[in-house]
Amino acid sequence: MKVTVERPSESEALLNVELDWTELEKASDKAYRKLAQRYTVPGFRPGKAPRTMLERMVGKEAIYQEGLEDLIETTYREAVRQNDLTPLGQPQMDAPQIEMGQPYTFTARVPVLAPVHLGEYRAIRVERPSTDVTEADVDKVVAQIRENQAMWLPVERPARIGDKVVVDLKLTVGDRTVSDLHDNEFELAEERAGIFSGMDQHLAGMSEGESKQFTTTVPEDYANTELAGKEAQYDVTLKGVKEHQLPEVDDELAKAAGEFQTLGEMREAVTAQLRSQKENDARRGVRDEAVKAAVNQSQMDVHPVLVDEEVHAMMDEMNRMLSQSRISLEQYLTMTGKSEEEYHKELEPEAAERVKRDLVLDAIADAEGITADDDDIEGWLQLYNAMGGKRLRLRDLKEAQRANITRRIKRDKALSQLVEIATEGQAEGGASEATVEANAHAAASAGATATSGNGAASSANDEQSLPTTQAAVVETNAEAVAPDEAAMTEPRATPAPAETDV
Repeated sequence: MKVTVERPSESEALLNVELDWTELEKASDKAYRKLAQRYTVPGFRPGKAPRTMLERMVGKEAIYQEGLEDLIETTYREAVRQNDLTPLGQPQMDAPQIEMGQPYTFTARVPVLAPVHLGEYRAIRVERPSTDVTEADVDKVVAQIRENQAMWLPVERPARIGDKVVVDLKLTVGDRTVSDLHDNEFELAEERAGIFSGMDQHLAGMSEGESKQFTTTVPEDYANTELAGKEAQYDVTLKGVKEHQLPEVDDELAKAAGEFQTLGEMREAVTAQLRSQKENDARRGVRDEAVKAAVNQSQMDVHPVLVDEEVHAMMDEMNRMLSQSRISLEQYLTMTGKSEEEYHKELEPEAAERVKRDLVLDAIADAEGITADDDDIEGWLQLYNAMGGKRLRLRDLKEAQRANITRRIKRDKALSQLVEIATEGQAEGGASEATVEANAHAAASAGATATSGNGAASSANDEQSLPTTQAAVVETNAEAVAPDEAAMTEPRATPAPAETDV
């Protein structure tokens, strides 16, 4: 066997394999013995029919072709091994018909994992942002808590913008009644879109029991073209005014906001939550900046098959998330007005960045001599199992599964090492980077149901491999302990009166 390898690009290999006739003869002998077991030749026991008899039954060329197919597969795998190539998918074969007595040549074009040329990643420096919590930070959250505990209480004064009013309201446009409401409650807003535009300013200044008639103009861009631009007549009776009253910042506020006895206890808890959040944000920011710098200074040729694989992993991830809300990916695409092909194209840039990130971390792990032993894998599996994944045990792992987990762990360690390099000499707060990343991966994997392995490291047909190794590092690290500021700052709704006949 003679093999020559051409590299049209670093991510593709073209294998030219030449076999002499002697090799084909040997392969045909093996094929004859296999076919003799498969076919029954009258007068002979299975496997005992002479080759000449079998050739009359199935044809001489068929025996040689059977042997050639086995030989092509064997020689292709050997050529890949000898040339230290990592195929990313099935090869495109150019295998002509055999000519009896002549040497045989075939070619195989295969996408391969290209080498990553790392830059000076050890020269990367990233400044850790401050995680100090100031009194102003705490005051801001306390103000949000105070706002959340505010109450609407009746007042005896004219209505103001920002108050909540109770009204009887009749709105007509020409001879058409648009709304006829009784005891309708809503907040007066500085600006209001839609058919009620301009109404609030007329209600401001009215007192309880007062009635008023006024006109406004329906906006020209109003959706109902029959009403757009028309004059609207209001007949309003104000029946009540409520003011949004904030509680005092004291121990009673702390008791109402949570399991605190004093204002001091609440401020301490807020301080701890803010510090945790800032540490998480800082850690994530440093990590992302360091990886981005390492990727930007590296050179690699990413084959489209890796990007396509990652896009499918992202689509599977989205499908799993949507399924929790009982929505399929197809329904989501319909709601967003996108085809699957358009969505696939939309994800490609992010998928390419994810692939580059993983390849660079793999290269850094190799450059730093990072390994993952059985203890590392056991720890990973414990986290995976604890987060609700399909229970796995080290002794039950298949080769592809073990390889996949090993790559994940090595990437985690490489990322931790990169952050240590980039922040050398700087103080670090919070949990270690390796611990954070391990938890992130475990959380991501526990929620995953996809079983396709990375073609760069395992067979594309291995249905039992773990979730694709090209998936991004999911941004879940320790964020569950961050303060729920969204709940504290949720804006109060300012609904308009209902349109009852539009």
